[in-house]
Amino acid sequence: MKKKAVFAFLTLVLLSGCWDSTNIEELNMAIGFAVDKGDQGHKLKLSMQVLVPQKIDQEASVKDPTKIIETNGDSVHQIFRTTALKAHRIFAQQLRIYLFSQELIQENNFDLVINQFIRDNETRRGSLVFMASEKPGDMLKINDDGQPASSTLYDISANMKMTVRMLKSVSLGDISSALQNNVSFAIPKVSVNQGKLMIDGASIIKNRRFLTNISPLAVQSYNLLTGDGKGGVIEFEYDHSIYSFEIFKLKHNIETRKTASGRYEFDVSVHLDGRLSEDWNERENSFNEKYIQEIEKVVARRLEENVKDFIEELQHEIKADICGFYQKASIAYPKEYRKEAKNWDDIFSESDIRYKANVKIRDFGTKGATQSL
Repeated sequence: MKKKAVFAFLTLVLLSGCWDSTNIEELNMAIGFAVDKGDQGHKLKLSMQVLVPQKIDQEASVKDPTKIIETNGDSVHQIFRTTALKAHRIFAQQLRIYLFSQELIQENNFDLVINQFIRDNETRRGSLVFMASEKPGDMLKINDDGQPASSTLYDISANMKMTVRMLKSVSLGDISSALQNNVSFAIPKVSVNQGKLMIDGASIIKNRRFLTNISPLAVQSYNLLTGDGKGGVIEFEYDHSIYSFEIFKLKHNIETRKTASGRYEFDVSVHLDGRLSEDWNERENSFNEKYIQEIEKVVARRLEENVKDFIEELQHEIKADICGFYQKASIAYPKEYRKEAKNWDDIFSESDIRYKANVKIRDFGTKGATQSL
């Protein structure tokens, strides 16, 4: 009898459908959040880019299948509740990006601003984080021939193999970890160029607040210093001519030592294999081994000069270790580092960092000479 009753109950449940189902037209699937200073005396303003199912159904007749919902408030959680007064519930399980205002993070600790996002069980810690010097909510309204801004930024972030001037992607989880360890770090910066969104250098966070920005060229030096570069082209001038060296492979190594006086020494070495992809020199002759060796030395010298200038800027102007040297110190000297962690940026600024580059041109394309051999 009991078996029959259980069978009848299961049959009823299976035939009745999902008891907590929601019509797809009533779903607000968020793909991007922009967090800025609030309007009308409020502390925060949250702009949410959400997919609109009805617009998706209309296909080509509607270019951008999203809408922007903007709400002001003094806490993130209350903003979500206030939004419920004017829109269907926001689902963030498919969230792709966060875009934060530099001005907001300059005036408020980053860990406090993201506090609710981290605590929320529905939040995706893998969502990518960007910084904006302009109004981030306005940036979400920029679509690229129908592609929503959130998707554009998410897709652009996958181009690390195409350019060495882009910072690696930073997730909400990465930021939470860095803030918990109270270390300095960098976040990709977004700007608008001729009506299009672009990754434009990086923003530096120190002591939980926005400090300054660095240029795309500085990001190139960052990638060559940390070994994060996956590919891309290095452009340089030599002998009144323009050259382009395309990175195929990058090998990176750091040796860590500590002197008797307690000063850290980091020896950074990189080996780059690549292709001479562009050569504007009229005496170009890539079939000549001496000519190739000459260009290899020039590339290495230019890289070393740029990276050393970047190290100088980090240590004596910015005074922030955004390159992760603290990780090397904590591995090599764990006991000492635990005592030094609170003042690591100051210790980093006094460290001795040496950088050496070795370049090998493996290919120069199908054209090898502009002069007769």
